[in-house]
Amino acid sequence: MAAGVASAHTVPMDIAEPAETPRSLDSGRSALRGGALTALVFAGAVVVAGGNAVAIRVSNRELDPLFGAAARFAAAALVFVVIMALSGKAWPRGRQLAGALLYGLLNFGLAYGFIYEGLRTVHAGLAQIILASVPLATILLAAAFGLEVFSWRRVLGTVVALGGIAVVSGIGTGGAPQFSILGVLAITAAAVSVGAGAVVVKRFPPLPIAALNAIGMAVGAGLLAIASAASGEHWTLPAAPSTWVALGFLVVSTVVIFAAFLFVLRRWSASATSYQFLLIPIPAIVLSALIDAEPLTPGLAVGGLLVLAGSWAGMRPGKGRSTAPQTKSATMISTSSRRMSRSRSSSRT
Repeated sequence: MAAGVASAHTVPMDIAEPAETPRSLDSGRSALRGGALTALVFAGAVVVAGGNAVAIRVSNRELDPLFGAAARFAAAALVFVVIMALSGKAWPRGRQLAGALLYGLLNFGLAYGFIYEGLRTVHAGLAQIILASVPLATILLAAAFGLEVFSWRRVLGTVVALGGIAVVSGIGTGGAPQFSILGVLAITAAAVSVGAGAVVVKRFPPLPIAALNAIGMAVGAGLLAIASAASGEHWTLPAAPSTWVALGFLVVSTVVIFAAFLFVLRRWSASATSYQFLLIPIPAIVLSALIDAEPLTPGLAVGGLLVLAGSWAGMRPGKGRSTAPQTKSATMISTSSRRMSRSRSSSRT
């Protein structure tokens, strides 16, 4: 009995007792299964996302890049239109609609125009290493617009990441004959454009994700189609089965990745979910080496590690600091909580 009393005092009863009941054991097992399922979905989405750049490379062999991108997002936009219609939610208007249109311009029109053009001369693994800097670009742009706290650590992370891009690109070493520096610059511009699109989402009123993607992809598809026509690209249906497979994979993966990461985001923190960008280059490099014969060079390994390290340093929140300026309402809640705490302390004394 003495041991039982001692344990009851050292461990709170509401924690100690359920650990001994079958119901708590069942709930613990279900939580473990739920966590394992979330991790499995996250890993699967990372692998699928890693295959996207490889599929674009395959598509670009037969389809002109801007036309291929326009076809992909036109089909994916239709899927999100159906999802939106089935949800019964109202379509956005006013500033919500303006934000969705601007998001489509930046995140799909400009970003994927750069990505598809860049992947004509840049292998998928290298492209995904550069795109791993998207969260860092987002944070820096958010700081410029007052949505994030400025940090010299993030500036240092940017310098390291840019140095890594220079290493994998072979700039100044004569080691970049297999791809174009313009292609590397196009992928880098795409990373900045995707980051700008994320900032737009924060600056404008929120709206359903299905509506955001339906409008954004439709705008992107329209702009890409206009750019394709203006540049004299040929609009022809694919003849090779591999091109159809690549195009179908890109359309399906666009929807699957959206659903998978939304599933993960509801169960993990936003910061944990954002680490997808640091993991996607791993399957991308492996798949690109197997399918597209991407050379695995020391520069790719060293530069890739620098990009990932710089991005990780920039993404990691500082100790004792919030990652965004405190809002007025948050300040009022914090002040109110401190007052209540002081009043309770004085009443107890």
